[in-house]
Amino acid sequence: MPKKKKQSHKSPGRPREFDEQEALDAATRVFADKGYESASLSELTEAMGINRVSMYSAFGNKEAMFRKAMERYSTIQAQYVAGWLAAPTAREAVESLLRNLITGPNGPGTCFITQPPLTAEDTTEETRRFVALKRSEIERAIERRLEQAIRDKEIPRTSSAGDLARYYALFIQGMALQVQHGATKSQLMRAVDVAMVAFPA
Repeated sequence: MPKKKKQSHKSPGRPREFDEQEALDAATRVFADKGYESASLSELTEAMGINRVSMYSAFGNKEAMFRKAMERYSTIQAQYVAGWLAAPTAREAVESLLRNLITGPNGPGTCFITQPPLTAEDTTEETRRFVALKRSEIERAIERRLEQAIRDKEIPRTSSAGDLARYYALFIQGMALQVQHGATKSQLMRAVDVAMVAFPA
């Protein structure tokens, strides 16, 4: 008699019992507060509400998850930045950006750009290049807006869009660092008043 084929009892993979985007947002907050190196796997999984097996299954290792968190953060932030920079004039656009970064949902207290540079001991060169690119996006957005202002003769042609963009990008990083050291919103708002003096007449 022919042998009966054994029936496979292999069941389809169980669906993940957590929202991946919510978990990634939670990991993003931990990375933003602690930095890449100081964020432990225990802190990450606790914030995400999952175990390590689920974390590795959904996001890969810590470095891969950091890149995904950076990508998600940058995508969300870019939407806000584009809206703020869409103000009628370049001066209003830059001032709107600075003030909304203080009061808005992605304020400098939770910004990746305040973290120390990643080292070769912590991450791969590919990840370091990726993070450097993401951290430069606000500066490049400001520069594009200022270049448009120069073309529209809104600010003098002698103005350097690149230098101004770098100045305000450094100012944003400084604000974020000040928040971590206890600066208040009113203090930062007054600093914006001073920073806008540098904007071309």
